[in-house]
Amino acid sequence: MRHWLLCLLVAAGVAAAAAQPPAPPPSADSDLRFVLILSRHGVRSPIQRTDNDVGRFAADPWPKWEVPPGILTPHGERVMELMGAYYRLEYTAQGLLTGDPARDAAGLFFRADANQRTTASARAIGQGLVPGVAVVVHAFATDRRGDPLLDPDGPLGRVDADLRTASLLGRIGGDHRLLLEEYRPALETLERVLVGGDGTPPPGKTSLLDLPANPALWQTAQHVVDALTLAYADGKPLAEVGWGRLHPADMLPLMSLSALNFNLTWATPLHAKAATSNLAYHLLATLEQAARGQAVEGALGSPGQRFVVLVGHDSNIIPLGSLLDLGWRVPGAPANPFLPGGALVFELRRRRADGEFLVRTSYVSPTLDQSREARPFTLDHPPASAPIFVPDCSTAAPGYDAPLDRFAAHVRAAIDPQLIEPEPAEVR
Repeated sequence: MRHWLLCLLVAAGVAAAAAQPPAPPPSADSDLRFVLILSRHGVRSPIQRTDNDVGRFAADPWPKWEVPPGILTPHGERVMELMGAYYRLEYTAQGLLTGDPARDAAGLFFRADANQRTTASARAIGQGLVPGVAVVVHAFATDRRGDPLLDPDGPLGRVDADLRTASLLGRIGGDHRLLLEEYRPALETLERVLVGGDGTPPPGKTSLLDLPANPALWQTAQHVVDALTLAYADGKPLAEVGWGRLHPADMLPLMSLSALNFNLTWATPLHAKAATSNLAYHLLATLEQAARGQAVEGALGSPGQRFVVLVGHDSNIIPLGSLLDLGWRVPGAPANPFLPGGALVFELRRRRADGEFLVRTSYVSPTLDQSREARPFTLDHPPASAPIFVPDCSTAAPGYDAPLDRFAAHVRAAIDPQLIEPEPAEVR
């Protein structure tokens, strides 16, 4: 199974601290012209109600959250603002921004999915980028499903359901039970955290280990791990994170369960193509518009704007990574994490020698510990980051710069043109 089987919901920063490797040296042969950031929202409360949906698996009551299910927490909002402030530092140092909020605001474009955690995250990034300026976040007026850009369920629903199921089963030997041998130790670890004591669920509770091996098992395990790791990232007391039974050594096996569900759900190639062909098309059009300096059909924002921020979900980042065959690592995390506040960053650069446009791709994210601590980032103490090599187009240069024309060919070869939709007028 591809490397996406190991991609994780959150960083293993709680398990071990790792030194940040040196970033690629500043480019002496190219100038930064434009940045597009595809960010996941910040730390939210669990979407599933812990007292009902996953409460039946835990011996003790789940800790309460101060916000309703699926809502960006005050702590999560603060971390997103810190990420925006870091982007301001980084891209002012590179000359893309001036550092003057009033001047820089005109060059920014924000697009978000319509729900609260994404729109609030976009506003928080904006507050960090241009302090004191209220940015406009382009999104649907209501939290509806069906955003063709950032709701991957919409286009995925247009793929034949039987074919979708077959494409997934064909990756795992046709039987979910075949995954149990590999993932049973992780399930047993999660069961110990949930139940405690001698490992026997008390009366009225359900054992995860008694669930049949099918998609519902992996989804349930992911929901439970999600609730545990979000509590840590939100800065909750350790006694409330897994009832004090969650040890650092548990993080890797638990997050592998979460990674499995997301991999099966969104990184199966057929699913990924359906879910993010439209997003990849608009992303490429936006980069090409920035290079040409004139309107390009499908581009987000206006010609002349220098900074586009899209705020969506892990279900955008995971399938886009799979669609384009991207892989990344950051300190303290296994392969391809999609952390709260983490982002795929696409920089458009222009080589001085010949004027050729280049695309530099990276993943930038706060680690779990950085999210938990919520301390301001600096250029000397940045969030975690990793350069990404894009197959078929990246070069061996520092930062793995890819000529724009080759990057464009890679994207166009990956997408399904039948799934491309124009941006609705209400979000332009």
